[in-house]
Amino acid sequence: MEKDVDKRILKAALEVVSKEKISGTRMHIIAKEANMSQANLHYHFSTKNDIMVALLNSIQEEFSNGRKNYIDTERKTVTENIQGFFEQKKDDILINKKMEYAQIDYWVQGTVNEEIRTIFQNTFNIWRESIEDTLSKEDQEGLYEKTMRNLPFVMVSLMLGASLQYLIDEGKFDLDEYFQVAEEMILMACNKRK
Repeated sequence: MEKDVDKRILKAALEVVSKEKISGTRMHIIAKEANMSQANLHYHFSTKNDIMVALLNSIQEEFSNGRKNYIDTERKTVTENIQGFFEQKKDDILINKKMEYAQIDYWVQGTVNEEIRTIFQNTFNIWRESIEDTLSKEDQEGLYEKTMRNLPFVMVSLMLGASLQYLIDEGKFDLDEYFQVAEEMILMACNKRK
């Protein structure tokens, strides 16, 4: 029951953050969206920061769990898994816009809130490690070490760049084409020899 209430609060918090951004989010607005008293909200989360941290953790967990539907390093090829990373991001941009907007807002908050910054650093590390694990299945003999070391950073940048650009100016470019080009660039880099 307690977890159900927390989920309801976090769902309400996501709705509020998507409308008001983190800076405009207030406890009483979350309580109203969750259809509960502010006192009851404070019983579950003492402060706005507690809710914001829990929401960020929830969003990041959902992204990581969702990745399992796209990536399978045991059964899929490197190419299929690279496609999977880009496919997940495309689906997140199109289907989970509220979470994408919130994630961008959280990145901004991470520049002033050390706790959020630490969560983001951990999230990026997990994301890049997942990419590294996928790329490690590629025959790396002859590849530049710096190329393999930096490809996870490049892939994350390509995915976040798609979010930033598409969400601010929908329809300006085709996500399918964008990610097809991104995939080709990564595969070309993987196939580049010394």
